[in-house]
Amino acid sequence: MKTSKFRALALAASATSLCAIGLLGSTPAAAAGELQVTVHTTYADRILVSGFNQHGNFVATGWIDTPNTWTRVNNWWWQYNSDVTIVAEGRYHGRDLHQTSSCKIRGGGTPRFADCYAL
Repeated sequence: MKTSKFRALALAASATSLCAIGLLGSTPAAAAGELQVTVHTTYADRILVSGFNQHGNFVATGWIDTPNTWTRVNNWWWQYNSDVTIVAEGRYHGRDLHQTSSCKIRGGGTPRFADCYAL
């Protein structure tokens, strides 16, 4: 009987560790209600997202290329109902474009993602 209890505890610990690093598809952030973002861009070539993460720390992603109309910013979790700032830069018709916008972190069309819009 003790062997099965230890085995059950070891399996539970392994599953918890796998969840913590995201290998089982569920992370502590997702369980707590925090979301990642998907950013819709038309003219931006790159974006930078900053705001408060799931731990309450102010963080920034660094520049992310935006080759598609919708760009998922995976593995960056933002506090639900908080605001993130999106800085977008691009070049269109020979002009350099730059925009800073704000996005409220709320559920969007994609599960576990908030939909945001930029340049």
